[in-house]
Amino acid sequence: MKILSIDYGDKRIGLALSEDHWIKPLKPILNQSKEQAIQAIEQIITKHSIDKVILGLPIPLRAKTNERLRITQSFAKKLQKRISVTMELTDETFTTKLAKMTAYTKAQKNNLDSRAASFILEQYLNKKK
Repeated sequence: MKILSIDYGDKRIGLALSEDHWIKPLKPILNQSKEQAIQAIEQIITKHSIDKVILGLPIPLRAKTNERLRITQSFAKKLQKRISVTMELTDETFTTKLAKMTAYTKAQKNNLDSRAASFILEQYLNKKK
């Protein structure tokens, strides 16, 4: 099963691809508009024959909700209406911090969004074991 993981951000959208438990970060999408981002994700789903999309939700630690969570949920609803594959939402808490803490090379530091998407996907797959 091919899974696409999404780390939604205001400036960039991190992406990672999984097939049979290997995970590959993809080039992030510049988030110029929700429509443009959704079109780019639709193209990736088609190009890679994706079976499922996992979108990380920035669940706040102390509050029930916040602006970042509402923005991401709004994007998730619009994306779900447009794609023909199953989509699941999952907690992305600490994935961006983890991506920053484990970025040792310049290339890794320049690709934090997709590294965060990789960690979202890794956590999701580990829960499914």
